[in-house]
Amino acid sequence: MAIRHYWPTAAAAVGFRLVLVLFGGDLHLASRPEVSTPLTSLRRLAEGYWLKQASMSPYSGSMYHGSPLLLSVLGPLTNSRPDGHHAHVYCSLIFVAVDFLAAMLIRATGQKLQTARNRSLKSLDLTKALSNTVNISAGDVASLIYLWNPWAIVTCVGSCTSPIENLMVVIMIYGACSRLAPLAAFGYAMATHLSLYPAILIVPVILLLGYGPDAPPPKVFLLKGSSASKSDVPDNDKTIRLRGVQQFSWKPVLHFIFWLFIWTCYVLLLSSVVLNKVGGFHDMFEKTYGFILTVKDLSPNIGVLWYFFAEVFDFFRSFFLIVFNMNIIFMVLPLAIRLKHRPCFLAFVYTAIVAILKSYPSVSYSLFALYLGLLGLFANELAEMQFTFFLFFGYIGVSLLSPVMHNLWIWRGTGNANFYFATGLAYTCLQTVLIVESVSSMIKHDRKLRLLVTS
Repeated sequence: MAIRHYWPTAAAAVGFRLVLVLFGGDLHLASRPEVSTPLTSLRRLAEGYWLKQASMSPYSGSMYHGSPLLLSVLGPLTNSRPDGHHAHVYCSLIFVAVDFLAAMLIRATGQKLQTARNRSLKSLDLTKALSNTVNISAGDVASLIYLWNPWAIVTCVGSCTSPIENLMVVIMIYGACSRLAPLAAFGYAMATHLSLYPAILIVPVILLLGYGPDAPPPKVFLLKGSSASKSDVPDNDKTIRLRGVQQFSWKPVLHFIFWLFIWTCYVLLLSSVVLNKVGGFHDMFEKTYGFILTVKDLSPNIGVLWYFFAEVFDFFRSFFLIVFNMNIIFMVLPLAIRLKHRPCFLAFVYTAIVAILKSYPSVSYSLFALYLGLLGLFANELAEMQFTFFLFFGYIGVSLLSPVMHNLWIWRGTGNANFYFATGLAYTCLQTVLIVESVSSMIKHDRKLRLLVTS
């Protein structure tokens, strides 16, 4: 069931962004630690571009830690006026267009998933059994959630480069869901180039390319096939139902690997051209990936690593760096084994885990922006998810308390670091509850399908 007045609602979201960009004045959002990080700050990008124009390495000092390609795309816009007002407007307009494109790709991904869901339910003869349940256009819901998300709007208006990274992640998921290997490879190569953490999404991308979009577990189709073989069902219907058991195809995966190699070489070539005579790959990898993994900048953010590494003894720092960085990798295999039949949902789970454990988190890559939109893709399957009331108002509370606690600590001097860290800790706990409940609800949904088939 499609959402009525979808396009006016989407246009209103884009118009609201444009009004804030053109007439909102200087809202000082770029300086907020929840919005901008050392990796996504436009001010740091302007500093890196100035160093490059002065025939120096953009990675000199400790300011710029982003991609050299962003210097070529956004760098010239930062020199429009000394006060940076025009740079802010021009870059924000680009980010508005990027956000809209990401929302449209999320909508297209939802339509692909909806088609696959309806086809699976039809092959299982469960269309009538689930007719009374929620059946809305998940793509429309997800795209509107992304467009009207307050923190997505704040990130777009705040002029940080996170929307570009989000777009690349969405391109990768859409390309994999559509089995367009060149497009998926482009999104993956660019996403991992802009930030290291999307590298773990290689698992759901391969599963999407090999198996196709999300579907019920293979056991459900096998149960339906066994029950059909015992009954008087025509052979043609038996064949159609058995085809519901998705077989892994290596051809699109190998196609993806080939194009990934091509795009990676192309990205590195462009980077070498940008850094010609002012730097090299060693500086780039050390100041980007190395900066992410070693957590050298301990300025406050909405995560918990800055506080932990500010308090930990230097003797134990290397040990805990390994622990926190490997913690993400340890979760990849168990989740992939359990949710291999839901690769797109697995991509959402991985994105949520990264939002919790990444070294420099922001609201753009956390639940408030990117993966809340991805969560909307499964509105039908997660309709019975618990604690939604608690999570909704919990996130509202954290969103309101975070700037207040930061102001009390930094500007008024009536608080301390524990005040702000407490909001980040609460935010992390809420994200953990959301991940656990969403995975549990998806497993319950698959169990419900299996019970309907056996009954």
